[in-house]
Amino acid sequence: MKIITADQVKKLRDKTGAGMMDCKKALQNSGGDFQKAIDYLRQQGIAKATQKVSRITKEGMIYSTIGPQNKVGVLVEINCETDFVARTNDFKMLAKQVADWIIQHKPADIGEVAESLKETLNQSIAKLGENITTKRFALFRMDEGSKGVIYSYIHPGNKLGVLLKLKCQTDPVAQSEEFKQLAKDISMQIAATNPLALSRDKLSSEIIDKEKEIYRTQAKNEGKPEKIIERIVQGKLEKYFQEVCLLEQPFVKDQDRSVSNRIAQTEKELGEPITVAQFVRFRLGDETS
Repeated sequence: MKIITADQVKKLRDKTGAGMMDCKKALQNSGGDFQKAIDYLRQQGIAKATQKVSRITKEGMIYSTIGPQNKVGVLVEINCETDFVARTNDFKMLAKQVADWIIQHKPADIGEVAESLKETLNQSIAKLGENITTKRFALFRMDEGSKGVIYSYIHPGNKLGVLLKLKCQTDPVAQSEEFKQLAKDISMQIAATNPLALSRDKLSSEIIDKEKEIYRTQAKNEGKPEKIIERIVQGKLEKYFQEVCLLEQPFVKDQDRSVSNRIAQTEKELGEPITVAQFVRFRLGDETS
């Protein structure tokens, strides 16, 4: 049998997008002939991936995995070309495979995910007949010694998801049904309202200055007296904070109180402080969360 070099395998992989072992087998079967190896991969349906990598992936799903004891969790967006493929069990299993890999290996960015799982993705592309891409992920971990949970909420349809880190002070509280219900309520709040920040002090000065300028211009265009314009601006800014800051938003299950009031209620019931440490919201197709 002709000896196949690593360089030959790499060259065929770069050309076809097929996995390393598939490329090696193809070269062996073709006696080292590069074109025959490509033909072999095409015949096996493996090289189809390269014909699809330029196609637009606008469908897909938001998927989440929570690790042992709710101390680590990942939210990931995986894209394909059609909703039909997104709803298949094969695509769902791929999403789980990607999420589990992220939990285990804790990659630095989505580029590392795509590169490390290239063979897995190419095999799925060949099998499902569509381009598939990993778009983004969020990985939350509970710090050493910290108490609380990592919680995820996936809206029915798998097009919208939330990942939340909710902290407390003791394990009994973290494991209580009241605390878990609070995590669920906050996650569903984030899914419904898409807050920009946890609180007003977390908003950038650029965002606040831009809003102020918009309100000033609106007041001037409406012919408001100069002496009351700043008061109008501040009033509108307060309403803006209530719309985009999670803790100040009206609680979706009870509009008469805020999210911070909802948290305070559980703090009183459980007897210790509770903190929203991190959250992220992914909607399928969005450039940002």
